[in-house]
Amino acid sequence: MFDLFIFDCDGTLADSEGLNNQALLDALHEHGFTQYDMAYALRHWVGTTVGNILQGITKDSGRTVDRTVVDRYMQYVNVRQATQLKPVPGAAHLVGACGARGKICVASNGERGNVLQSLEIIGLMPFFTPETVFTKAQVARPKPAPDLFLYAAERMGTDPARCVVVEDSVTGVAAGRAAGMTVWGFTGTGHDPAGHSAALLAAGADSIFARLEQMADILD
Repeated sequence: MFDLFIFDCDGTLADSEGLNNQALLDALHEHGFTQYDMAYALRHWVGTTVGNILQGITKDSGRTVDRTVVDRYMQYVNVRQATQLKPVPGAAHLVGACGARGKICVASNGERGNVLQSLEIIGLMPFFTPETVFTKAQVARPKPAPDLFLYAAERMGTDPARCVVVEDSVTGVAAGRAAGMTVWGFTGTGHDPAGHSAALLAAGADSIFARLEQMADILD
């Protein structure tokens, strides 16, 4: 069906959205931005770069977010990932099934060090290499722009029309659609599966899956 399977990391392979958002909230609260909570983060921050999140907070609050917030966020993320990070159920099965049928890679809006560390911790790095893990630092514009997915397809030597993107965020789905790729939306880590499904479909997802194993099933 496809020549290349492109996976998002956070919320798709690694069950990390809650951990990462809590780490950022902790750092923000230390600097007085206590008006933000997990409900807000899950509604507005999923799939968005930390830089864009902080720009939004500056615009919303009228206060510049100090650079030390990012440093504290990175510290908290590292601690939480090392002790609490788990793979999304079915991730290894799906990645293995896709790898048996075509090329596979990761394309994430996350910080490169965090993405590589996440894949190591959840045991999925053996499926990939550093050269098949692509992150926002390698392109001019992160998701929702199509740049990262198009860059991944180019580096993997694949026509975008022969690629499928596996994404859990509206941001990622929009990027995959803009890249001219087939997009599978995943709702298994969302806090509101029904609402999340509707949002992913509205963003352009071709199909919606509540479990990663369901994606593997349609490959048989």
